[in-house]
Amino acid sequence: MNRFLLLAVASSGLLLSSCAYTGDPNEGGLFGWSQSQADDRLNAREARLRQLERENAYQRGRTSALEDEEYRTRRELKRY
Repeated sequence: MNRFLLLAVASSGLLLSSCAYTGDPNEGGLFGWSQSQADDRLNAREARLRQLERENAYQRGRTSALEDEEYRTRRELKRY
């Protein structure tokens, strides 16, 4: 009985140590979750959001410039 208990504890320790850790709580489960990887994942997502916001601001400026150019072109065409 003691050997069986010792074997069960040892094998569960091996199983827990062989789990892959993840920063995604949906994938890691109770024992396969890592706070540092979660922080890294969050930082990467925030950096991507900042990049997308910069791109969005650039595109809004570009749209505005193109609309201004269209307005000037239409105004010039009406002269003729």
